[in-house]
Amino acid sequence: MEQLRILIVDDDRTTTSILNHMLNPYADFIITATDGIDGLARFQEHSPDIILSDINMPRMNGLEMVEKIRQIDENVKIAIFTDFENRDILLKAIELGVNQFLSKPFDSKSFSKTIQQLYNDVMEKRRTKREIQRQQNILHAINKMSHNFLQQSDWTKALYQEMQNLKQASMMSSIFIYQNEQDDDPLRAHQFLYINDNPKAKSKKHIHYRKNYFMRWKNQLEKNKPINGSIEDYDHSKKKLLDLFKINSLLILPIFVQYKWWGFLGIGDERKQILNPTNVEMLGTAASIIGAAINNRNNLKSLEMSSAVSQHTMDGVIITDHHNQIIHVNDAFTSITGYASSFVIGKDPKILKSGQHDKHFYQKIWNQLSLNGYWQGEITNRKKNGEIYIEWLSINAIKNAQGQTENYIGIFSDVTHQRKHAHDHAYLATHDPLTGLSNRLLFDDRLEHAMNHAERFGKCISLIFCDLDNFKPINDTYGHAVGDEILKTVARFLQDTLRKEDTICRFGGDEFVILVEELESFEYLETILQRINSLSKTPYVVDGNTFSIDMSIGASIYPDDGNTAQELIKSADTAMYRAKNKGKSCIQYFKSNHHEYCLQQKDTSLHYSI
Repeated sequence: MEQLRILIVDDDRTTTSILNHMLNPYADFIITATDGIDGLARFQEHSPDIILSDINMPRMNGLEMVEKIRQIDENVKIAIFTDFENRDILLKAIELGVNQFLSKPFDSKSFSKTIQQLYNDVMEKRRTKREIQRQQNILHAINKMSHNFLQQSDWTKALYQEMQNLKQASMMSSIFIYQNEQDDDPLRAHQFLYINDNPKAKSKKHIHYRKNYFMRWKNQLEKNKPINGSIEDYDHSKKKLLDLFKINSLLILPIFVQYKWWGFLGIGDERKQILNPTNVEMLGTAASIIGAAINNRNNLKSLEMSSAVSQHTMDGVIITDHHNQIIHVNDAFTSITGYASSFVIGKDPKILKSGQHDKHFYQKIWNQLSLNGYWQGEITNRKKNGEIYIEWLSINAIKNAQGQTENYIGIFSDVTHQRKHAHDHAYLATHDPLTGLSNRLLFDDRLEHAMNHAERFGKCISLIFCDLDNFKPINDTYGHAVGDEILKTVARFLQDTLRKEDTICRFGGDEFVILVEELESFEYLETILQRINSLSKTPYVVDGNTFSIDMSIGASIYPDDGNTAQELIKSADTAMYRAKNKGKSCIQYFKSNHHEYCLQQKDTSLHYSI
């Protein structure tokens, strides 16, 4: 059984000892921590696959630790120990992305079932990751192989290294090529190349299809059909070959030259693994490249065989002549761009240009193609329907024996979704999902930066704490959907009222905090507060109901009301509660005597009753 790295976070040594024993069949490395702070440090140091944590611990509890871990890694599997009676804790844990729950004392059967599920999830993630990595490696190896094979007259000089690269990319232990002996004996093939990681492995210099009982394989390969299986799938004669090569799984791909069966490419491994159809298709392209290199044709058919990744893969292929006119595209090209092959043949690939790159960008591509014969990178293009998309593109310049470029081959994939997902994830990590305003994480960062800047240059900043008055009755009477619309209305009002450089944060529930930097006078701050307070003068209609939105506002000023972020926030919060106690819907500063502030005061009347 493939094993895991597991982190146990619990301040009870007895529990830790019990878990160590129960997890022994699943984990090859168990890390322990006594509280949330220690657990967070161990997580960052060891990157465990699974985290098991208690909730109540000194210094930092389990849920606080989980929240910080989720900011670093949203995929690691987490299980917490709970008595299932505290509903608030359960809801908070689910909100933070806890995957499983365990109760103390641990029941062996229930515990094993939960750990097995987490184990299966991790193993599936590993398998998927390995398979994606294998496919990416194979595509890269094929791309490099086509580039190296067809750019020199004697392709065999690069054969050993390229086959070694292909074997490693495929995560296999053996690779070999056999060539049919057409003239002497058409049923005989000799070894053309053989690489095996196992030093105890042997090989056969010659194979006789009839005498070695390989006629069924021969018939299948002649029909351009691959052979793919593990040792259990083959009869006695085939097993003898696999035993000789010290492999337990084998993929055989036919090699054709000028539509005639030339021989085969074999890829085997010590593990009993059967490659999936996508990998078989991609490796079939490698066999086609070998056939094209053998034939050394310089026309379209050779280029299609040597460079176009199979029509069944997700990657688009485009081939142009030396004038950069399109002469071939595959089905994936049409699927990605929306352009049919009949429309693009004979045209310049610039029909895909999005207008988001300047001439300098394209010139750099051509310069590198001219210098190295190869370019790879990210480019933004436009589909037939006008939609902008991002693609990862590799371009090879294909040269003849005289070193002249005859064609260009581009292989690309649409990575728009991955880029958008990464962008959305980064945005959600720093913004409130309901209002789109900054969340506390982003606000804390900007406040810290603003205070450092103000200290360095002798500036003043203000923190404004706003709390909606009588918001709970609206929520209770009209429902949370109406309450959410009111919160979004307030957010839009604040965004329209304040400068773009001011930071607005939904601090939690119906509380909003505003950071105003570069304050020069009280007069300017008063103007901002009056604008914010004008919210109460405008009625808002939600679902046919008219609401008056009032708020209590408290303001603090750096450095007079605090030298740290926490002190400044606490001062603004205190001023806001003072405003509530004075009858709500008004504005209060933390210092009741405004003359104590360092800013030049132009009007001391800073209390507004509504």
